[in-house]
Amino acid sequence: MITLLLMFAGVTVAGAAMFVQAVQAGGAAQAEPALPPAAVPVAVPRAATGPLVALTFDDGPSPERTPYVLDVLKEKGVTATFFLQGSHAEEHPDLVRRIRDEGHVIGNHSYSHAYFPDLAPAQAREEIVRTNAVLQEILGAPPVLFRYPHGESSRAGDEVLNELNLSDDILWHWDSALPGDFECPGAAGVQKFVTTESVNQAAILLHDANDTLECPIEQWNYLPRTIDALKAKGFDFGVVEPTDRPSPANQGSRMRVVVPRTGPGA
Repeated sequence: MITLLLMFAGVTVAGAAMFVQAVQAGGAAQAEPALPPAAVPVAVPRAATGPLVALTFDDGPSPERTPYVLDVLKEKGVTATFFLQGSHAEEHPDLVRRIRDEGHVIGNHSYSHAYFPDLAPAQAREEIVRTNAVLQEILGAPPVLFRYPHGESSRAGDEVLNELNLSDDILWHWDSALPGDFECPGAAGVQKFVTTESVNQAAILLHDANDTLECPIEQWNYLPRTIDALKAKGFDFGVVEPTDRPSPANQGSRMRVVVPRTGPGA
């Protein structure tokens, strides 16, 4: 009988100890266990499959052309860079959000597509600041890229860019005398222009509003055909990123073309 009592007491003490340990560990048991460092996924961009070229679209968005451009880019698996005109972005915020939501890069292209060398300092400031405010309201964050209309800068504009931590003027590669898309050379003409100007690290100047709206609609057949032609030549498609080093391929702009981390081409 005494032996049985001692055994029962031992089991009770052991059970009580286990209960106390379980209660003390309860808080930790409810917390989600942390993943070991090796198991935490890291966002690493894919490697480029060939020379990188960036398709850049200025002046949009426009309901007439931008949705088509986005549809083609999605179908072809290409991420692009869009320099948006502030007045158009203000009129079509849904298109701005679609560009963002589909993973493309967005830059500031002034509010009214003004010729900056003719602007007073206050006007230059208004063009840049107002567009930044429009894009920030729509997107929730300001852009980091800026491209002057016509590629023509001004000292007053440069001062505002520096103040707002925007990139210097982002230019493009254009070494030939071939006409651009805004000159309405037709689908074959635009394709010839893009393929001729495509070299490693080139930013290609294209448009999805303003003058190109006057071109025949058939000209837009250039986009899927040109993407296919460049892929056949071994090119890969990237996006524009600011950098401290001048780009020999793009008139010395402090930029580079990088593999996209988001969008159809990521």
